[in-house]
Amino acid sequence: MIKMHENEQADLDSIIARYLAGNAVDEDINLLRDWVESSELNKKYFDELKNIWEVSSKKINPVKINIENALSNVLEKTSGKSKITTVWIYWKKIAAVVLIPLLLGNLIWFYLNSQKRNFSESVYNEVFAAYGTRTAIKLADGSSVWLNSGSSLKYPEKFKGKERNVYLQGEAYFEIATNASVPFILRSPSLIVRATGTVFNVSDHISDLNSEVTLVSGKVFVNEISADKGQKQFVELFPDQHLTLNKETGKISVLKEDVNEYISWKDGKLIFRNKPLSYVVNKISQLFNVDIELHGSILQDYRYRATFEDESLSEILRLLKISSPIDYVEVKRNPLPDGSFPKRKVMIFPSDSADMY
Repeated sequence: MIKMHENEQADLDSIIARYLAGNAVDEDINLLRDWVESSELNKKYFDELKNIWEVSSKKINPVKINIENALSNVLEKTSGKSKITTVWIYWKKIAAVVLIPLLLGNLIWFYLNSQKRNFSESVYNEVFAAYGTRTAIKLADGSSVWLNSGSSLKYPEKFKGKERNVYLQGEAYFEIATNASVPFILRSPSLIVRATGTVFNVSDHISDLNSEVTLVSGKVFVNEISADKGQKQFVELFPDQHLTLNKETGKISVLKEDVNEYISWKDGKLIFRNKPLSYVVNKISQLFNVDIELHGSILQDYRYRATFEDESLSEILRLLKISSPIDYVEVKRNPLPDGSFPKRKVMIFPSDSADMY
């Protein structure tokens, strides 16, 4: 047999075990066929393990196997020879009795360990929604997820164990399939949201000062993730409640609000109801992956009310200018040393100071 490293040998024996148990996949069978055909020693090794497996199978009567007859024939042929030869055959027989169960035990261990490993390890997918787009995802449990622009979701192909865990960076809207015995656990950079059968929205961008959870229906439990103390500040939310976590201070506020303002993005709308202009431009920045700077302290607290539906960045900026006392300019982008271009940058300022820009 070709000499292998210990890990390679373990993998090979695991493949042989799956093949003999009838659970090998096409890839296993092809690999095993190539390996067996590569040398006579490999074929001999495989045939020996196959014989051991069959001898030990409950479906095959060990009496029908000619091992004992073969040993008797050998002993008869060696009668009259030296005691040394007889002793040697005797010890070979003992070795066979000891080694066959040992080899079979190792083979079964490789098989069971392989099956256990395949069962316990979850395969995760990760989906990223490109800037300016939205992505819909269907999870294995029947839950639906809408992923907002510039956001990502990591989730298993199949949920296993006592929890349904997913991992979010950015913003997503969730319609969770009901399963009270296996709670749905959403983990984001700053929050852990626990649900069973619920509809809710989470916004948790690493660059944002605030993290937000909006509950549409059902009930969720929210924990803040503290860098120094782990989970803390458990909060229970009810329908039409909106939670805001200030990441710097750790302060949490819960208000009853019109939830459409926070979930309309999944339908291609941006709704702002008496929101500070700073909040408005932050949402626009996330949607289009553009840096927007507000100049002039008067604009920071300027309240804005508007609805945008699938407009481009240029159209939104134009509508902002028409409906409020602002103006804007887009900074010219010069190529970087590597030939790429920096992120788009827009400066917004009071309309009466346009000459300064």
